[in-house]
Amino acid sequence: MRRWNLALALFTFFGLVTAPALAQEEKDAPPHPWGIEVDTVQPWIPTVHIFRMRGTRTLWGSATRLRGDVLLGFTVRPGIKHDVVDYIHEYQAGIGYRQYFWRGLHAEAGLDVGAAWGTNLVDGKRYHTATLFLSTNVGYRFGFFEPGGLAGSPRSGVGFYLMPQVGVYTSLGVADIGPRNGKPDVFLQGNLMAGLSF
Repeated sequence: MRRWNLALALFTFFGLVTAPALAQEEKDAPPHPWGIEVDTVQPWIPTVHIFRMRGTRTLWGSATRLRGDVLLGFTVRPGIKHDVVDYIHEYQAGIGYRQYFWRGLHAEAGLDVGAAWGTNLVDGKRYHTATLFLSTNVGYRFGFFEPGGLAGSPRSGVGFYLMPQVGVYTSLGVADIGPRNGKPDVFLQGNLMAGLSF
């Protein structure tokens, strides 16, 4: 019984002595600097079917505190049945910035620029147009096997994350696919980004 008491006392002492150092190490740990992510929700929503892929690069900060990422990516809608045109063809490149406030809590903003075309359902004319959209989101990143993550070794070379987000996607007045028949050009959006960090 005495050995167990001694072992418990040593374990408690060791935990109390090393816990602050380990907590400080986690707070100051740099995040994995690179990431690649895809949206797992919007490709399956009828009349949306947007495939979005982005690469990320951490510019500054630590894994558990303030940090900022630059986002570069693209969106694709190849011949998708649509509610304003018969089938929309839309291809865009995007750039954005994601600001983390605490661990995975973040807000982001980005611009998508590209081209779209399709035959309008109201006037029957074929439209080709440039596009410029603003995307704003808030969300939380649940990381695994990455610094500041929920589970797994933060020293792993490759991490995995899931990132639910909600936000607004709005045209900045450049796109013209013809009469919208009263349909808005501002869209509420929900995303579930899945990504790898390294």
